[in-house]
Amino acid sequence: MAKTVFVPAYLADDYQMLIENIASYEDPEDPDLFRNYVQSLLTQLNKTPSYLAGMPDQLAMCLLFVVKLDCAKLLALSLHSEPAWDEVKTCVNIHKSYRELLSTLIDEHQQSLKMAFVLLCFYQSDAILEEFHAEAAEPEEADEPEEHDDYEFQDRGQGPDEDEVSEF
Repeated sequence: MAKTVFVPAYLADDYQMLIENIASYEDPEDPDLFRNYVQSLLTQLNKTPSYLAGMPDQLAMCLLFVVKLDCAKLLALSLHSEPAWDEVKTCVNIHKSYRELLSTLIDEHQQSLKMAFVLLCFYQSDAILEEFHAEAAEPEEADEPEEHDDYEFQDRGQGPDEDEVSEF
């Protein structure tokens, strides 16, 4: 049985969008719907490389059929923290038809591209999102000073005399 891979927190939101977007294009009556959508995104991306800047989930969908990833190596680099570009690029093989596009993306949108590769790696590894579990509230420590009412001293006759209090 394969080990369950969990998506790290730094990727959770983008990964959630990626899997929801892919799922929204799964149609048993039109099995090519997703591939056609990806092809139209790639066409637009070729015309305008900044088209998907800042949208690593969409970029990951575009690259799904364009790159091959060494997921075993990339997962190890990405499980606990965001890897550096120099680490990620060693895990990617690019289809020769898309090398020019990827070169442009590397030059202009390296961070989005890196995150797209990492998202794809987790997607191809069938990673799952961890459920959110709120941490149990810790009991208050006895060391903490007690809160005092600012006017408490007046009840014990320790406050200023009424004659000394001026009215506003």
